[in-house]
Amino acid sequence: MEETPQSRADAMYREDRTCQELGIRVDGISEGRANAHLRLAPTMVNGHGTAHGGYLFLLADVAFAYACNTHGATTVAQAAQVSFLRPASAGDELVAEAVERSRFGQNGIYDVTVRRVDGKVIAEFRGQSRSLPK
Repeated sequence: MEETPQSRADAMYREDRTCQELGIRVDGISEGRANAHLRLAPTMVNGHGTAHGGYLFLLADVAFAYACNTHGATTVAQAAQVSFLRPASAGDELVAEAVERSRFGQNGIYDVTVRRVDGKVIAEFRGQSRSLPK
């Protein structure tokens, strides 16, 4: 059976306990692209009543991970940064959209935008990936 970006994502998700436990859904899979969805639970907010930055980073990192693993090689993060632009609140449905910007050798650069479903941008994330030798 031929592997596709979707079949690779499905195989990853079957082993991804973090996404399963937190209710993160992954879709929009194509070469160099992936979306991740999360509804913020009340337990995911900080002392200010806004989304804990760690959950926003996690959601973006999930989309990044699935996007950079669409090419077949096992690929991991080598660096990432996030800019928090707006607060999000418990109950908000968030979507992280990852897009490949460049692949060169075993390296890749991916941008991820985290939005509320109303379109307001919550965070911007940039990840650098590294494909592992087989």
